[in-house]
Amino acid sequence: MLKKLLLLAHTIRFLKPIQFYWRFYLKIKQLFPFSVVIKESVRIRQVDLMPSVIKHSSLSSTQFCFLNEVGSAELPIAWNADQMSKLWLYNLHYFDYLNQQHVDQQFVVDLMQDWVKQNPVGSGNGWEPYTLSLRIVNWVKFLSQPEQGNEQLNILYDSLFLQSRYLFKHLEYHLLGNHLFKNSVALMFAGVFFEGKEAEDWLAKGCEIITQQTKEQVLDDGGHFERSPMYHVLILEDILDCINLDKAVSCFSSGEVDFMQAKAIAMLGFLVDIVHQDNEIPFFNDCALDIAPSPDAVINYADKLGVKFIKSYERFGVIEKPDFGLVVLQNKRSKLIFDNGFIGPDYLPGHAHCDTLSYELSLAGKRCIVNSGTYQYAGDERNLFRATNAHNTVQIDGVEQHEIWSTFRVARRAYPFDVVVRKFSEDEIECSASISGFRQLAGSPVHKRVLRYQKDQIIVNDMIVAKGEHFAESFIHLHPDVEIINTLSNSIKLKLGQVDFLIHTLGELKIDIETGWFSPEFGVKTKNIVLVLRKQSTCPFSFGYKVCF
Repeated sequence: MLKKLLLLAHTIRFLKPIQFYWRFYLKIKQLFPFSVVIKESVRIRQVDLMPSVIKHSSLSSTQFCFLNEVGSAELPIAWNADQMSKLWLYNLHYFDYLNQQHVDQQFVVDLMQDWVKQNPVGSGNGWEPYTLSLRIVNWVKFLSQPEQGNEQLNILYDSLFLQSRYLFKHLEYHLLGNHLFKNSVALMFAGVFFEGKEAEDWLAKGCEIITQQTKEQVLDDGGHFERSPMYHVLILEDILDCINLDKAVSCFSSGEVDFMQAKAIAMLGFLVDIVHQDNEIPFFNDCALDIAPSPDAVINYADKLGVKFIKSYERFGVIEKPDFGLVVLQNKRSKLIFDNGFIGPDYLPGHAHCDTLSYELSLAGKRCIVNSGTYQYAGDERNLFRATNAHNTVQIDGVEQHEIWSTFRVARRAYPFDVVVRKFSEDEIECSASISGFRQLAGSPVHKRVLRYQKDQIIVNDMIVAKGEHFAESFIHLHPDVEIINTLSNSIKLKLGQVDFLIHTLGELKIDIETGWFSPEFGVKTKNIVLVLRKQSTCPFSFGYKVCF
């Protein structure tokens, strides 16, 4: 009990006052009934949106597929089925499938009407504010299509109106971050789609929140402040959706339009710089493929909206993202992405992993050294994939870098410091950084990583600075496509496609070969090779390895 109280104390001390207040406010609000009375007939506005990003296909004529798990699509739908995970049910309620390719228009209208019948106001997963936010936007996009002018849709308009009203009264100020951002986008879409005083209030509040939150959440280097490339793409899509909406019906002032476009351009440039050679996102913090749109899809969407940015696919050398906390090192053969940043805002670390000073590496267009990804958002394996030993970094005395606990919580958290990038030549760049995550241990150990990137090799040198004796482990997670060709005690020859490469230690340290898991998508995990270097010694000491290709 005492340990749990300490975890909670170290977690809540970072929260903002509004997060405490809003939790109390929402509890009190539950004591008062929510009005479902619509005083006058709902009036809608014609909204001529440009086609947005096509969503990943998740609906066929007979089944849904979310998180690589299938469920029946036969009417009536089990919208709150006990046997399905919470996240699976959220995806069901999002209605992203309204905007996928080759959707049966009448069938999805039947699904929407079934949702209205089975989900009374304020009840179930579908009325949680985040779920409401995504569904409102998807319904507005779908119902704005010219072919949807059917009088039988009045029940959907009435429901959508009440959903928007409910969201307006249940904004997620207690969570902030991407949740509040999604809330504001939904209010804008609802405020434009409907006419009347209530809708005007929704639009005004949505515009107010989104401009304020964009200033806070989009960092100066173009990255999203939760430091997850997946959420970066999701927020970028939201900003582009708002630009799209504003082109159809004026929402922003001219200055706000320029501001939102400038932020979108910065986020696009950031995204292009940090993607792997396969043009997909790296896995830092909570990240998985096929949740956010692909980077190419978002770039194409921006292009259709006239949001132009300078593409820099052939930028070699070093690219620094100091606010997000990434350094990108690349040449014609390889691309390395090094994480030296914060895990996220102190008041919102729910998507954090213990991946500080980790890196990912692509060789010849393929992922080679990878973080383990994100297998689930709830369940026994959630924190296994968030743990220090699931990333290409160092653990000291078996202690986690950051005190992750529960599903989305972090108590004690570490901070990077002394981040330095040195460019000696076009073919030799050095990055170094330290982390404070182990100072609570005896001797106050600090992990410092020096990463030297050269034309045909990478040298990773880890230093443990402390008093007394400590035990350190360095993990190297290989993509499942990597094969071992042969091994020596301190050297391993490997193969990735047509590329051979070598990993060997600095000195005579032994390399242990172990098995781990790689999860590129929710609900999918594949066994992979994990190389581990271990050293116990009196501090200070160093150990490390080379990756030669």
